[in-house]
Amino acid sequence: MKKGLTNVYNREIYEIKGGERMGSQNSAVPVKIKLKSAIQHPGQETDIYELEIEGTIVEKAGNRYLRYEEEQNRELIKTMIKLDPNDALVMRTGAIRMRLPFELNGKRVGTYANGPLAMDLLVVTKELSIQSEQKAGKFHVHYDMHSEQSLLGSYQLTIHYAEGTL
Repeated sequence: MKKGLTNVYNREIYEIKGGERMGSQNSAVPVKIKLKSAIQHPGQETDIYELEIEGTIVEKAGNRYLRYEEEQNRELIKTMIKLDPNDALVMRTGAIRMRLPFELNGKRVGTYANGPLAMDLLVVTKELSIQSEQKAGKFHVHYDMHSEQSLLGSYQLTIHYAEGTL
């Protein structure tokens, strides 16, 4: 019998490693993920990207994270999303390296790198919501991304995740 997310999150499973409390990998809960990204670059049509994939929800050091891996152009990209309504974060590693911090109605500094190209970003969060139920949840963020005082685009990312099927 699968355990609900609430049960997993309420358990205190820790191991001592280097003096820090770290969440046990046993707290990973497999989930189905449905992602939709809308990207509006200045002067262009909106691009829509959709993905259905499997991942996990993990609790570590009191925070919840959604993790999944995808392949683009035959290269692996690992994504981790910190599900915190006050301090959300999207981090990608692999073929694309990206760190996008989100704070509702705030501006935060992020980074993007692809091969030899690397740049600092200014992330302006317009909307941020996280809904969590016992076995499912939703993460939504709407933000503008700037580099060197230029608007790169307006982005909307919505992710639904659930144990079992969506």
